[in-house]
Amino acid sequence: MTTSSDLGTEPQPAMLRCELRASNLYPTLVLALRDLRSANGRDETTGDGDGNASWTALTVGMIVLDTLSGDSRRDVSKRWTRLLTSHDIVGPDASLIYALRCSLLHGYGLPKPADIDDRRLLLTDDTTGYALDTERPGIATLSVPVFCSHLVERLANQAETSWDTSLIDTNLQL
Repeated sequence: MTTSSDLGTEPQPAMLRCELRASNLYPTLVLALRDLRSANGRDETTGDGDGNASWTALTVGMIVLDTLSGDSRRDVSKRWTRLLTSHDIVGPDASLIYALRCSLLHGYGLPKPADIDDRRLLLTDDTTGYALDTERPGIATLSVPVFCSHLVERLANQAETSWDTSLIDTNLQL
């Protein structure tokens, strides 16, 4: 299956606006999305732009998804599967995305084929492909710009209320 809701040639999904504030008080979601967009070469406030293949952006995107997945005291794989499958991502694709999350977090690399149904995962900078394409036998292709600008942004917009809403002061003086 392919993440059919997240194709680079489709218009970008509705995105949260992440404006700068005079108060310097921000919800963590705003800060995370601004950092994701900056690393991905997109406008920090609106998310506009094609994006790039930055592993930093991909890693921040995984942090966004991890936080959106819910209570960190609960089983991580179940949280992730529930988040992804409840937002139009089929189970096998959700498992592959979760395996990538784990491999980035625990080794800053790609998952071993044995961990993703004997497939090789290729990361690309293709802005016209799917966020995750698993249609070819033995290969899965993840478009980093589409993953960050379509899939992560779509889920952040749709699951915004499950995010920690505490505020961080980015100009705290000691």
